[in-house]
Amino acid sequence: MSPTSSILSVLAAYRILLAQTLRPPLLWLLSAFVIANMAGAPAGVIVPLLIKFNLAADWAAHDLTFETTLALLGVVSGIGGVLGGLLVSTWGGLKRDRVYGVLVPMLAAGIVQVIYGLSPLMLISAVAAFIGAAMGPILNAHSQSIWQSHTPRELQGRVFSIRRLIAWTILPVSTAIGDTLAGLFDPGYMLAVLGTIYALFSAAQLFNPYLLRVEESGVRH
Repeated sequence: MSPTSSILSVLAAYRILLAQTLRPPLLWLLSAFVIANMAGAPAGVIVPLLIKFNLAADWAAHDLTFETTLALLGVVSGIGGVLGGLLVSTWGGLKRDRVYGVLVPMLAAGIVQVIYGLSPLMLISAVAAFIGAAMGPILNAHSQSIWQSHTPRELQGRVFSIRRLIAWTILPVSTAIGDTLAGLFDPGYMLAVLGTIYALFSAAQLFNPYLLRVEESGVRH
């Protein structure tokens, strides 16, 4: 493919994505992932702080170290992500009303993030980490399925890469702000505040008539 053809192809993907996101249902769906990324981005730095300070009494009582606890919670989270992926792969996801396959796991992830942030116990934190990670593959699979139904097959790769770029633009800003505040204040509270925003936004979208109609029209392949 020549450079000119590549540029024209990318521009075509931009035009399709712009046309899609100007439709309120898909704009709301994209916004939901911006909020999800905003809430989850700082966790990579906040969680170690939370373990070091908020869970210190509990892991010390079990004769564990900070490093061991961090590793254990990381492994539990990883197992949750793998099992969530296996579940949605085996089940195949919702065939109708797929938007609920996005919003309900988002709501669950927000709630367990609040629990994770406020928990003083390793066991509760581990359960929250497991559930939160398991929700990721489920909500992403349903979202991808919805976007595929609205995007011509020959442009899906380019459109989806641009869509992800837009959704991820919040990551560095959220990470910088969230991690700075977590260093100044209680890291658990900061994680809980972000989880609350995530959960409330997701719950509100369950009553958003525009987003709930996202599957009414799509591309026929």
